[in-house]
Amino acid sequence: MKKTTICLMLALLPLLLSAQGRSVERTYVSTDKDVYVAGEKVWCSAFCVEPGGTLSKVSRVACLELHSADGLAATARIALEGGRGAGALELPVTLPTGNYRLIAYTAQNEAEEGYDYEGIASKTLSVFNVASTERVKNGVEILSEEEYKERCRVQPGMTKGLALQWDDGRLTLTNAGGQPVSVSLSVWHDDGILTNDNPGIADFMTQVRRVGPRPLEDSPAPDYEGEVIRGRVVGFSEAMIPSLTGKYAFISSPSDKSDVYAAPIREDGSLVFYTANIYGAKECICEIEDIDPKLSCHIELVSPYVNPAVKAPRALAMSESLSEALALRSLGMQLDRRFAADTLFDFLPRRSDGLFDEDVQVRYILDDYTRFPTMEEVFTEFIPEIRVRRSEAGERELRVRLNELSGAMVLATSKALVMLDGVPVFDHEKILHYDPLLVEMVDIYPNTHFIGNRIFEGVVNFVTYKRNLPGFQFDGNARVVDYQGVCVPMAFTGEAVAGNSLYPDYRQTLCWHPLVQLEAGRSLEIHCGKPLYKGHFVAVAEGLDAAGNPVSCLLRFEIR
Repeated sequence: MKKTTICLMLALLPLLLSAQGRSVERTYVSTDKDVYVAGEKVWCSAFCVEPGGTLSKVSRVACLELHSADGLAATARIALEGGRGAGALELPVTLPTGNYRLIAYTAQNEAEEGYDYEGIASKTLSVFNVASTERVKNGVEILSEEEYKERCRVQPGMTKGLALQWDDGRLTLTNAGGQPVSVSLSVWHDDGILTNDNPGIADFMTQVRRVGPRPLEDSPAPDYEGEVIRGRVVGFSEAMIPSLTGKYAFISSPSDKSDVYAAPIREDGSLVFYTANIYGAKECICEIEDIDPKLSCHIELVSPYVNPAVKAPRALAMSESLSEALALRSLGMQLDRRFAADTLFDFLPRRSDGLFDEDVQVRYILDDYTRFPTMEEVFTEFIPEIRVRRSEAGERELRVRLNELSGAMVLATSKALVMLDGVPVFDHEKILHYDPLLVEMVDIYPNTHFIGNRIFEGVVNFVTYKRNLPGFQFDGNARVVDYQGVCVPMAFTGEAVAGNSLYPDYRQTLCWHPLVQLEAGRSLEIHCGKPLYKGHFVAVAEGLDAAGNPVSCLLRFEIR
């Protein structure tokens, strides 16, 4: 009942939100550093706040865009929970050398009239491409070595509510204030490359508190429970689209978990999926339920990004004296891409899809039953919770014996939601003739479920050994699309590489944790790894306390 209620709430979100009103939001993005080489990841920590200074509880997704004078360069989305989130924006290896503007916004900002995308929620990042001479249009300024050093004068550290201490590979962060804090923490190598004079979180919060009431439009709907994915029907004439009104479109991702969402098709052919977040880069399948499989119409997803026209940041200063530092940064990027991807990252908590209750499912492992040539015979002989019946139209369909509140089991009066590796299959004949040798297990959910506002009496998920629908033929309206969901939030410390003597440790970011929660007066010790090279380093922590006040600390230290 709990999960059913959650899914029903997703369907009612537009009505609930219009009734409760909309809040003004601003999003600050803290990054692991300000200077990168093409091919690196920009590690991000997001703070979505309301004008009063408190973390916002409205939006669950923040969009990031990276712009230069040449246009849009990279995008990413970050899942938010209570106004905080983390992720990474990957810089293409072909990105030209230059300065780029990073902007952040939520669906609330899209609905805000006159929102300034290059205002307080933007910052400048420098990118060097050491494998190419290509540069951003009018985006590079060449300086002499003396001029460059003059601009690189060391700025004093900042301390407000936090304290940092470095001791031979151990970094200690202390909350010296009287409130719990939520901060990002980064340790990076200061190799003498000029960093950008970006406003810190204290400057950001000062300007946020000056934001007064803002006029909001009715559209688009805010990402209140997770990503709101928009789409439209294409391949049909405008005259024929109304015939699809009320039918349901589905989006799903092949796996042994539930990542399936439904949306009714509107009169104009548009549709909206309200999700609990789809994480990472995936192949998603878009399909329409119960239409002629020979029809060529299909679902096309709409880009979630605004891609506004923004001013290019100031030109990137360069000097011949940077050649050695850039060569080491390039080597560090290549080592990270080659060695660190599978060993250094810890996954932070993620929001899950609340569609199914794991504790009420019935699972059948088919290893002992593969002597049967079709799934229909498997049902008949071994799975009493599933029965094959004919609909009023004479089509065979699978039905599930449902758990009643009294404890009794009653056969459903309508077809179940049948899935193969988490992807809906509306023509049950395809499952009845599917090869059991490909199926590892059958998961049965004997309760009524809501997907959007579509009701199913029971769910059956056939999970194959390969988890990718082997040998299955889709209907003509189904489309497989590459979908970039919200970032998987990760943190890393670098310990796994720091003690390895097989190759030098040239990584520039030694430690990154985007979501440090620390109670008042408490300290956190992080073993971030001592690099195998000498040099100057910077540790930066910044964030907000529970009262919405900015806290920050910058520590410079040297490893000899």
